[in-house]
Amino acid sequence: MNQLPEDRAIPGKELLLAVFQGQSRMDHPMLQSAGELAQLHQTRERTSSDHSDDLDRRRMQLVRSIDRWVTLASPIAPAAAPEHSETVGSMVDRLAMLAAQAFAARAHAPETAFRDAWLRIDELADDYQDLIDALRAGARRVPEGQYDCW
Repeated sequence: MNQLPEDRAIPGKELLLAVFQGQSRMDHPMLQSAGELAQLHQTRERTSSDHSDDLDRRRMQLVRSIDRWVTLASPIAPAAAPEHSETVGSMVDRLAMLAAQAFAARAHAPETAFRDAWLRIDELADDYQDLIDALRAGARRVPEGQYDCW
């Protein structure tokens, strides 16, 4: 299988998690969106639900942007390929939300709460990696137009 240039390949879980921790370059379009999602979730943690509509609208835009980018960067899977239950964008949004919650736990909760939060993130990151590996191989499809990310 041909390798895509690094800026055209779907980033692996390590790069994605590094972005959430502020440890990665964000010169990749999907990582830029993921980084902004993480920032929005951190802001959302401090924002009352009455004032989160604009944040949620921007999250929806970023999820759609990620999904469009993944569609362009992935080979077309056969119609018989199994469909995943969610899009890559919605999975990245959930990871960003969990990361924001983990950082909030680190600041205000016992260390065990932070470790438990990162265990959940690691599990979802493994699922993300499995999905993108299957997408890269053309062995899996993602739903079209599923943008319910809250």
